[in-house]
Amino acid sequence: MLKIIALMILLFPMFCYAADVEENIKQPLWEFGVGFGGSSLPQYIGSDERYAIPFVFPYLIYRGENWRVDTAGIKNKVVDSEKYTIELSLSGGLPVRNDNQARIDMPELLLNAEIGAKLNWYLSESEYESWIVRLPVRGVVDIAGKYNGWVIDPVLTRKYYHPVKHGFLKTYVDVGFQYNSSLYHETYYGVDTQYVTPNRAAYQAKQGLHSLFAKMWIKYPWSKKTEVFATLQARSLAAGVVSDSPLVKDNTYATLTLGAIWLFSTSDEMVRIRE
Repeated sequence: MLKIIALMILLFPMFCYAADVEENIKQPLWEFGVGFGGSSLPQYIGSDERYAIPFVFPYLIYRGENWRVDTAGIKNKVVDSEKYTIELSLSGGLPVRNDNQARIDMPELLLNAEIGAKLNWYLSESEYESWIVRLPVRGVVDIAGKYNGWVIDPVLTRKYYHPVKHGFLKTYVDVGFQYNSSLYHETYYGVDTQYVTPNRAAYQAKQGLHSLFAKMWIKYPWSKKTEVFATLQARSLAAGVVSDSPLVKDNTYATLTLGAIWLFSTSDEMVRIRE
């Protein structure tokens, strides 16, 4: 997996060429359609068992001056300046049943939501490219209302738009790390004495570095009404504080998502926003 991360970092410069442009990139104020595809991902970070998940979702994009809606959720710019923006940050985690081999007879992990704020620091911006440092800080709450700690995952983002026949080929490359509270780590990687088995030792997790990661996201307008997208993420827990947990069966982590979007309708009004 470290080889995958290294490869993605080596590919990073491929998306770093400048564009000679004379006008700002503008996009529709809103877009509406339907998306579909599939993902392959571990049941939790560190698991050696995977989910294969097909999905269909309503696709709604709104690029307002302050409020925005995209595939990452609803965002509101609390602070907006030339160099910095602060907005809502949302994420989440899938449930993990106790039939996962590493967690047999342990409590199930429920679907959770991560809610917080994100600072975006624009290191450089031109018409088609940006370098951005993003600093999200989120609290984690499962669907039963239980607080499960906090997550910080700073990332350096390289964003590039390249003009093609039906719009723009959009590429994002992220490189970053994740740092979590002891409660979050204990929720996913801790083993209390009542759950000890000959193959699963007791383990108390602590606060600290969780993992290093790299992510590449590509979206291509196949036609005026159809877009295709792909996301590849690689992550390593080897340098993290939970790598020696008996629930970490694989120190490497990879996800792949492929899909397409069919647009029903788009706004005639065009806007330019930071993403």
